[in-house]
Amino acid sequence: MKKTLLILTIFAGFLAWQSCAYDWIDEEPADPNDTIPDTTSFSAEIIPIFEKGCNAGVCHGAGGVKPELTAENAYTSLFENNQIDIAVPENSILYVKMAPGGSMNKYTSPKDPEKVLEWIQQGALDN
Repeated sequence: MKKTLLILTIFAGFLAWQSCAYDWIDEEPADPNDTIPDTTSFSAEIIPIFEKGCNAGVCHGAGGVKPELTAENAYTSLFENNQIDIAVPENSILYVKMAPGGSMNKYTSPKDPEKVLEWIQQGALDN
């Protein structure tokens, strides 16, 4: 009887062990375009806008009209001079002045104001 019970216990254990099956799910590789947000770069996309128009001559260069928009000081100067409104990006003085009808629009290319607005909408990162 003990031998039969032992055999049944071993058999039941074997059946229980065999009933555990796992279906492994291989994750599909992530599409880099889906996982990396398309973020506007301040240093690579916004600073060049300032360098080609705003810093020409003495306007917003070193020692010029505030905000100073040199590569070294632009980010800090924009915030110190209340040029950026992250809560309502369209109200940002920087954008309003660069947008069509704004006093600085003639110093920008047609796509520059929208690029600046996009940067502000993304949180105006110092990147």
